[in-house]
Amino acid sequence: DFDADYSYVWSTSFQGEVIDARCGRPVTGGTSLISKVVFLSEYRYVCQRLKIPSITSDTSYYNLKQTVKDYQQKKRAMTNYLEQKKFGYWSFEKKHLEQFRWQSTIPPIQRNITM
Repeated sequence: DFDADYSYVWSTSFQGEVIDARCGRPVTGGTSLISKVVFLSEYRYVCQRLKIPSITSDTSYYNLKQTVKDYQQKKRAMTNYLEQKKFGYWSFEKKHLEQFRWQSTIPPIQRNITM
């Protein structure tokens, strides 16, 4: 039996966590490993490891997403599919939720593997 109130997320690089599906937060509290702020932190970490000029502290998550052509193409394809199948539409009203900027206070992911 599945419980629709919870979701479990994991990968080969971290143990995983139980997410409260109603609010999108870990049941243990704190910041989810799948949150946008952690993704941005991980992106910066990978850029540093690969010696790619990193994002600056005043670059927003939203602005970075707009520069990724492959992401934008797939998002448009998904949006078109949802609308054609009458499943609804992609909400653009929450753009303000992606205007945050990277901060050095974000804790790193505890990895099971090393890069």
